[in-house]
Amino acid sequence: MGGNHMTYSVDMVLANIQNSIWSVLLGGAVIFVGYYLYYGESIRLGFRDETHTVPVFANMYFFAHDVFFLALFQRWFFEIDHWLYRAFWFGLVIFTGLECVVHYQTLRYSQQDLFPRLNRRQYLIAYAGMQLAVGVLFWFIHTQIADYLFLISFASTIVVSVAFMLPQLCARASQKGQSRLLSASLIISPIGFFFLFLPAMSSYFASLPYILLGITTVIVAVIYAWCLPRYPAYTPQSKSE
Repeated sequence: MGGNHMTYSVDMVLANIQNSIWSVLLGGAVIFVGYYLYYGESIRLGFRDETHTVPVFANMYFFAHDVFFLALFQRWFFEIDHWLYRAFWFGLVIFTGLECVVHYQTLRYSQQDLFPRLNRRQYLIAYAGMQLAVGVLFWFIHTQIADYLFLISFASTIVVSVAFMLPQLCARASQKGQSRLLSASLIISPIGFFFLFLPAMSSYFASLPYILLGITTVIVAVIYAWCLPRYPAYTPQSKSE
């Protein structure tokens, strides 16, 4: 199925799901609970602090990934026809909705942070253009790798979710739109993904590059969590300051 000879075997992955069902279920549960928590907390903080919490590029990348995955309904429900990928599809429907809420928050609250010199119409056009560009970037990368089951693409979203949080914290110089609960979810989820879920899916992901990628992602998440309380707290009362 698909051009997968360069990476993992699709048939082997589907067999491994049954052979390592508890590792797959545990890792999958950690990932989905962790990222539902991440997005739920981000949306709560976004409305409270009138800002976007998920970094703009990250949310746009997640949105591109999820829309592309959802568009492949035929693949997941008729070609692969596996319960895990059907569950992924329905789970990503919810995630896409959450990403749209973050888009709304970014458009409503963050124009002055992102494009202060543009008027409202120009801002909307620029934002839509950015999302289109990120979508084309994701599509380009995905078509250049043999990733029929989106496992490498999933890995890239995990990395992106962590990578942009620390620069955003430094740029804001406060805990605006951020919390320890959010930072904890960004530590737990990569652990579940890189060290439980992926290796159970295929031995390809137990190779040194993916182990190092997982370790690095967790380390960056820990650094972000360590730095967060060292910035001043942000409360709704401080909006006018």
